[in-house]
Amino acid sequence: MGGTAKSESGNQVLGILGGMGPEATVDFFRKVVEATPASKDQDHIHIIVNCDPSIPDRTESILGKGPDPLPAMIEAGRKLASAGATVGAVPCMTAHRWMEGLRAALPFPFLSAFEELERRIRSEYPRVKRIGVLATTGSIRAGLFEQHLADWRIHFPDEEAQTRFVMEAVYGTHGIKSGNRGDEPRRLLREAGNRLVARGAELLIAGCTEIPLALKPGDFEVPLLDPMQVLARAIVDYCRGGRA
Repeated sequence: MGGTAKSESGNQVLGILGGMGPEATVDFFRKVVEATPASKDQDHIHIIVNCDPSIPDRTESILGKGPDPLPAMIEAGRKLASAGATVGAVPCMTAHRWMEGLRAALPFPFLSAFEELERRIRSEYPRVKRIGVLATTGSIRAGLFEQHLADWRIHFPDEEAQTRFVMEAVYGTHGIKSGNRGDEPRRLLREAGNRLVARGAELLIAGCTEIPLALKPGDFEVPLLDPMQVLARAIVDYCRGGRA
């Protein structure tokens, strides 16, 4: 599967397979809108969103503590297909662990944040050799970054920093998934990021979709890339006919 049929109007229809988490889904929708060159409403992309927070937690599944989310993701994707989606995006980095399963099961293509991120780094940061990644433990354990960024040396936080700073900033009582975008998660993530920079990272990746809700590019002395922003720009290019 994975066809490229267009809507009846001849334009691509973006299906956002969301809910992982809901706020990150909203943020990705906004990034797509902001990435679109438009002078009027009609210049924007037709977007269909399925924000289903009942999809099982991806990190829990990878760690062997929860059910496989792929069946629920496929079902959510089928609803997007029925609604007319012709190209898909998943605003969750950890969920990319199941990207090939989605592509095989659904009748429209999905653009991958990891594939687009690799493309962007090669084109805009050709001298970078060492990359620091702030991501959930599930993404790290799944080996997604080493798989897709194999030509770079990847640095992750050590176990203590991963637990105390990154996972606490995302999943903690005062973390981003609890609706807090304020000083506390930002402080934790900056501590983790600065430790990676001290170890030689020349570029940082906000490798969880919640992280850019608290962090900003100017928070570090090295560039900070948001894969969802990269994906949004690629989706806009694809839907406007700039990509095959």
